[in-house]
Amino acid sequence: MKYHPTPTALRMFVEAAERASFAGAARALNVTQAAVSKQMANLEDRLGVALFSRTHRSVTLTAAGRSYLPVAKRVLVLLEMGVDEASSVPQRRTIKVEVDYEFLDFVLTPRLEQVRIQMPEIDVIFIPAGPGRHIPQSDFAITYGHPRPGAASISRLCSFTVFPVARPSLLKKTTEPFNTLQLLHDVDTYWWNCFLQAEGTMRSDQGIILGTGALAIRGAIAGQGIAIGDDLLCADTLAAGELERVGEATFPGRDDYWLSEHPNMQGDPLAATFRDWLTDEIEQLNRSG
Repeated sequence: MKYHPTPTALRMFVEAAERASFAGAARALNVTQAAVSKQMANLEDRLGVALFSRTHRSVTLTAAGRSYLPVAKRVLVLLEMGVDEASSVPQRRTIKVEVDYEFLDFVLTPRLEQVRIQMPEIDVIFIPAGPGRHIPQSDFAITYGHPRPGAASISRLCSFTVFPVARPSLLKKTTEPFNTLQLLHDVDTYWWNCFLQAEGTMRSDQGIILGTGALAIRGAIAGQGIAIGDDLLCADTLAAGELERVGEATFPGRDDYWLSEHPNMQGDPLAATFRDWLTDEIEQLNRSG
C-alpha cells in the first residue's frame, strides 16, 4: 500500500521548506522543533528520499524536496477546498409529523412533491395516528378534534363541511341514490342518520361498515356506493371528477383539525417554514373548493 502523508506532515514540510528552518516552522505552527524534526524524518523515511539537507542552524531543500514542494502545496490547497465545499453544503434537517391518518391520506399524500419543492433541505417523516394514539417526540401533530397535549404552540388548522359523495358514473344509474345505492359507513352512524333524515329517506339495511371515513371514501371512489365526505378530504377527488356531491344537504363538521408544535420547535425557523407551507396548502384547497 502506498504511503499517504498526513496533512500535518505536509504543513510542517511546507513551513520548514519556506523558512529553511525547522525551528521557524515550529514557531509558525505552535509546536516544538522536535515535533517538526521527527515528522520530517518520518516523512523522508516513508517516501524513501531525503527532502532536506540539514546544517546546524538551517535546512535546505534537496532536489527531491524542491520537486515535492509544489505537490505538497497543491494537496493542502485541495484539502482546504474540500473543507470549504463540505461546509457550504446545507445541513439537512429531519422533522417528524404525527398526523391524523385520514388527513395524511387525502390531503398530504397528494402533496408530497410540494413538500420536496418547498422544503428541499428538510426530510419529513409523516406518522399516521388515529384517535387516542399519541406519537411521542414528534415535532408537529396534525390532529382531529383536539390539540396534542403538552404542545408549546397550538393553532386551529381548518374546519370543513360534510356531505355525501359518490362516483359520477354510479349516480347516472339511478334517480334515487339514497334509496338504491349502497351506503358506505365508518364505525359511527351519526352522519348517515343526519343525511337520511335530511333527505326524508328511511333505510332498513345498515350498509357496509368499513371502519374509517377514509376507507369509506376510497370505496366511493371505487364505485362501491355512497360515502360521507367533506370539502377538505374530498377536495382533490371532487376537482378531478372522481367524486360528486350527492343531494343538497350539508352540515358543518363536528370538530376541527389542529396543528400543535413540540416545545423543542419553539423559535426554530423550521417550525415557521413547515407551518407556512401547510397553511398555504390548506388555503389553496379552500379556494379550489
